[in-house]
Amino acid sequence: MVLLVSDPITTLDAMTKLATITINHNHGEMIRETVKSLFSTFKEVNFKSFVINNRVDEGTTAWLKDNFPSVEVIQNGHPRGFAENNNRFIESHPEFDYYLLLNPDVVCLPGMIGALLNTMEVHPEIGVSGPLLMNTDGSVQPNRRRFANIFVLALRILHLDAIFKHLPAVDHYLMQDTQFSDKTEVDWITGAVLLLRKAALDQVGLFDERFFLYFEDEDLCCRMWREGWKVCYVPQAQAYHRHIAAGRKQLFSKENFTQLASAFKMFIKYRGKITR
Repeated sequence: MVLLVSDPITTLDAMTKLATITINHNHGEMIRETVKSLFSTFKEVNFKSFVINNRVDEGTTAWLKDNFPSVEVIQNGHPRGFAENNNRFIESHPEFDYYLLLNPDVVCLPGMIGALLNTMEVHPEIGVSGPLLMNTDGSVQPNRRRFANIFVLALRILHLDAIFKHLPAVDHYLMQDTQFSDKTEVDWITGAVLLLRKAALDQVGLFDERFFLYFEDEDLCCRMWREGWKVCYVPQAQAYHRHIAAGRKQLFSKENFTQLASAFKMFIKYRGKITR
């Protein structure tokens, strides 16, 4: 683990092009809060905002047109996974320098985008950065993690860590043994909020679409490290995350089986050793 020296706040280049991407699955009021919070940061950084409707959502589309007409809505002909949605967007919008992936259950706090982008501008070796995420009660979510091993994933997928609290292997995976006082290099960051550098994606490649859902974020970060790019956790950038993936917490749910399938693909891809 390497602590990066705290950066001075630089004047961001007005020519820097940033796109924000939010995938909407009929999230209603929740995505409206996301968009409102995003545009409350507009004075910090110039950006172009995009919402991808993974399903038809006339209510949200009309609300955006009335309240945030600068947001461009993209309507999918059929639902796509996280990786495919973001890949198709980046491929069709290659003119941006950075892409901010923003889940529809996130509320950005003031300074979040500026802190992430400033970090990337000051440190050109960073390919991916992410903020400190909090639950709505203010407790910190472990969205910065070490790479998983088979034992830890078994504990997580079987939800044994919910029964037996503070298992050392799980706490190590979730970096609960680390204090984050400043920007820190980490193995990977979950995809709820990620800032991606276009130049790094050009070298490393986009998301692996074999992962329909789950593990595409860990896989991308692993490939970043292996191609010489860094992944950075920026606790000065903060957001609330409602973490709506409730189905994944149920052992026999479709979401949990999807996670299991993605975990299997991940370990096959890396032959059981997910490392930098």
